Amino acid sequence: MTAASRFLVIILVVLGVLALAAGIIYYVEPAKSLPTFFPGHLAHGNGRHTTRGLAGIVAGAVLLIIAVITARAGRRWPSRNNGAKSTGTL
Repeated sequence: MTAASRFLVIILVVLGVLALAAGIIYYVEPAKSLPTFFPGHLAHGNGRHTTRGLAGIVAGAVLLIIAVITARAGRRWPSRNNGAKSTGTL
């Protein structure tokens, strides 16, 4: 795995975890209890932002899946027969 692909995997994992955390916070907390730096914070609102929560959870899951695929694609798997031709017999 090259340094660039390792850096990409780290960035994808960090963004995925942050998106999952934000999605869970949006899904669980009422609008008045959201942190003030979150979009959708309402001082006197009682509703929940379920659509934003689900979008954050889905986005986080997608980013983590892409990180896993990128990490696995960077590995080199050795061949089973180490370059020898198969004769078809045991």
